[in-house]
Amino acid sequence: MNESHQPPLDEADRRILREVQKDIRRSPEMLADAVGMSVSSFRRRLKRLRSNGRIKAEVALIEPETAGIEIVVVVTMREEHSADYDRLKRRIREAPEITQCYSVTGEVDLILHVIMPGMERFEAWLQEYVLQDKAVRRCTSHVVYSRIKYETALPI
Repeated sequence: MNESHQPPLDEADRRILREVQKDIRRSPEMLADAVGMSVSSFRRRLKRLRSNGRIKAEVALIEPETAGIEIVVVVTMREEHSADYDRLKRRIREAPEITQCYSVTGEVDLILHVIMPGMERFEAWLQEYVLQDKAVRRCTSHVVYSRIKYETALPI
């Protein structure tokens, strides 16, 4: 994805990253114990991982249903290669309903992860936001009916 010009992670940093992905709310003492190092070494390494951008953010994972999100839709798009494409990408970045978007190879150009409070709202959004856009040649929607895995941790 993005090329990194940082030195490779050593095993101690990998252990720290694996543990903080599980639950950053644990105390530094508990995390240091889990990775097998002193609290001061743990704090120093964690501070470096934060300052050099290896840890981008520390966020809460919210259960979608408890926040009024009733449907998740995977939308695939084939785009028109035109001047409108940059505008489309900007709109995608700004849309709060789109939580992830990937530019991919193959039969489609973009894969979007869209969350909505309900099907009626999704249909209106699709008409207004996607189907009216000149940069979109084709669009297919896949409504998720069951979540099999929901994981944000990277396999470090």
